[in-house]
Amino acid sequence: MNSEISILKLLLLIPLFILAGCSGNDGPERFDVSGTVTFDDQSAPGGSIVFTPDKSKGNSGPQGTAKIINGQYNTAKQGRGIVGGPHEVLIIVTNGEDSTDDADLSGPLAEHTEQFDFPKETTEHNFTIP
Repeated sequence: MNSEISILKLLLLIPLFILAGCSGNDGPERFDVSGTVTFDDQSAPGGSIVFTPDKSKGNSGPQGTAKIINGQYNTAKQGRGIVGGPHEVLIIVTNGEDSTDDADLSGPLAEHTEQFDFPKETTEHNFTIP
């Protein structure tokens, strides 16, 4: 009887161990970035941003991403945060509907790449595409 209770307790605890293992934050700490994207002297109607840690400058970690909607981007709301430090930033501007979440699905108007050294904290940075 005691062995049956022990097995039952073990079976009840297994899901808790699995959940505890899956809920942890693996990898480096990420920080949110938000701001505006201006293209051709106007708010970019849609698009996306990809933040890639610059390995040539000693930075590593996962990429960060964000959608551009009505000239605004925010990794906390529409993407994944960054690790901070030097990054190569790829910005793709599209002519999507200004008010939809699918603004980045239409054809590209421009692609722009630049380097930026982000702080290791939540920050705001605005991009202007010539």
